[in-house]
Amino acid sequence: MTRKAAREQLFKLIFEAELKETSLNEIFNSFLKRVSEEEIEISEESLNFIKKYALGISEHSDEILKKIENTMEGWSFERIGNIEKALLKGAVYELSYENTPKEIVINETVELAKKYGDTKSSEFLNGVLAKFV
Repeated sequence: MTRKAAREQLFKLIFEAELKETSLNEIFNSFLKRVSEEEIEISEESLNFIKKYALGISEHSDEILKKIENTMEGWSFERIGNIEKALLKGAVYELSYENTPKEIVINETVELAKKYGDTKSSEFLNGVLAKFV
């Protein structure tokens, strides 16, 4: 699994947590169980990446939400869709707490928005993240 694929899997876990309105830690633990039971092939490096980011997002959740709210103009976090929420949480965490180049974070977030969001999702996220950085 590439870093890009691991980032996409992380997005899916964050999205699941948003949909179920439950903690990302709980969703991550469920994911670990599925990986084990279903013998899903995932490299240790990818699993460590997902774990580190999931735990980091959970640990810094309140700070991440404040950063997102302070960046969006004319929008509240509750008004945006679950796909956009999940992508913003992952991207803002990575931009704030990891050393990944901002261009990579923004580009991969926009690409995921194009794949999973509606026609305006990628533009919206690109604008929010550009303002954030």
